[in-house]
Amino acid sequence: MTLDDMYAEMELYGFDDFEDSQKLMLLNEAYFDIVTREPWPFLEKTVNITVPDGVTQITNNASVSPQITDLNSVLSFTDTSHNVILIPERTDVVEKNYKINNLNVYPERYYLTGAGNNDLDLFVYPAVQGSTSYRLYYTVIPVGATDTGHDTDSNTFLIPARHHSVIVYGALVKAFLVNDDPQAAAFQNMFEQRYQQMRNDAWLS
Repeated sequence: MTLDDMYAEMELYGFDDFEDSQKLMLLNEAYFDIVTREPWPFLEKTVNITVPDGVTQITNNASVSPQITDLNSVLSFTDTSHNVILIPERTDVVEKNYKINNLNVYPERYYLTGAGNNDLDLFVYPAVQGSTSYRLYYTVIPVGATDTGHDTDSNTFLIPARHHSVIVYGALVKAFLVNDDPQAAAFQNMFEQRYQQMRNDAWLS
């Protein structure tokens, strides 16, 4: 479904008085509600990267090719040059138990760290020795749609297109709640039914 298709469906249920910007806000809120419920398969991504000598920061680093800017969580991280599966570790454990030893080996551990409202970044310890290839299997950060007037605007929604209606139903629930309309309860049930259909398709297919 395009964003215009989603707007049109919302209008069929009486929300033609809502501005497109308001509908988009509700659609994005519904989308985030859905994708943050479970670690969906459609949020998973695998990338093969090359990391130069001396590097510790893997994400948001222009020296790493290709650059990774959408990391949400790590599912697996493998050094394919040396056939090493890196072990996840807490940042404080790396600081207290490993860095003091000044290890001079290939990286065997990775950790995530961030500050304030910044997204978490992926680091390895110790630093990479020589140009090294890695395979990173991870979930991406969901991004809301922006209405630029193109049919591809809804492609930002990572939910498969055949299930885009669940986003619309979630937005309708919110729209009815905004208007303090008792139909919100009925549409919540419809949303949950569509959600379960998508869940069955995603996990049981």
